[in-house]
Amino acid sequence: MTVDGPTGLFEISEPDFEHIVKCVLKLTISELEVYLALIDNPGVGVDELSEIMGKDRSGVYRSLQTLLEKGLVRREYRILKHGGYKYIYNPIDVEILKSILREELEKWFRKLNEVVEKFSVEEIKGITKSES
Repeated sequence: MTVDGPTGLFEISEPDFEHIVKCVLKLTISELEVYLALIDNPGVGVDELSEIMGKDRSGVYRSLQTLLEKGLVRREYRILKHGGYKYIYNPIDVEILKSILREELEKWFRKLNEVVEKFSVEEIKGITKSES
């Protein structure tokens, strides 16, 4: 049986916040870097953010799209003085992020607990036989 969740956390003796965020929310390093850059530079557009980070615009944009889908970033429409518009991005508050992480971890541990509760002696014996 496979249980989706932050399995990578078990491979680290002392996980830090970066490991927890990456494992639980399934973020790439690039996505995490973009989120952290937005914390330091809220209210910027893709062009400004890519310049600040020294990264390719298309890569930053892809990371922002993923962060938007996961609810970690908010996008606002802004009309420019000289015509046109642009989107600016803001990260969600770190306290909200922590709440999301706790909620996801609790879901995962509830799933694990259900699996443990269903274990029988026969299943445990089957595991040890298959490993022999």
